[in-house]
Amino acid sequence: YGLLGALAGGVVGAVSLGTGWRVVLTGMLAFAALMMFAQASARIAALLPRLAAPRLPGLLEARLGLLLAAPTGLRGVALGLLLSALPCGLLYGALAGAAATGSALGGALAMVSFVAGTVPALMGVALLGRFFGKSHGPLMRGLAAGLFVLNGVVLAVMAVRMLG
Repeated sequence: YGLLGALAGGVVGAVSLGTGWRVVLTGMLAFAALMMFAQASARIAALLPRLAAPRLPGLLEARLGLLLAAPTGLRGVALGLLLSALPCGLLYGALAGAAATGSALGGALAMVSFVAGTVPALMGVALLGRFFGKSHGPLMRGLAAGLFVLNGVVLAVMAVRMLG
């Protein structure tokens, strides 16, 4: 992720400095803000009534059924490794923020910071989720949505200030 951040920050920095288009950096910050709002909306949607879950195609369900049915122990580790390879809005938002630094070093530091903050946070969420999930689940989802909205607002304000 650090290398991705360095690449994103370096490329966007070169484009924005080479062309004088600060709008490129502003666009990256605005995109990062939108990704945070998308994460918040997913948390808010979790509080609403649920529809029936979609089913996997038969071939995938046969291969992944055990992994998805009881993701505990080694199956849980395997599922976690598989899921970590999927792209996510939070990662795209972090990459957009790294790109908005406008430098390879700044982008790398932004992504290394993202990883350093994400790993302990995910571990904490997993542990606290089991503890608080049953009794305070809706409250926790609401708080998470609020934090994503706050982060999105901060990124959006940064984008607006960069324009002016």
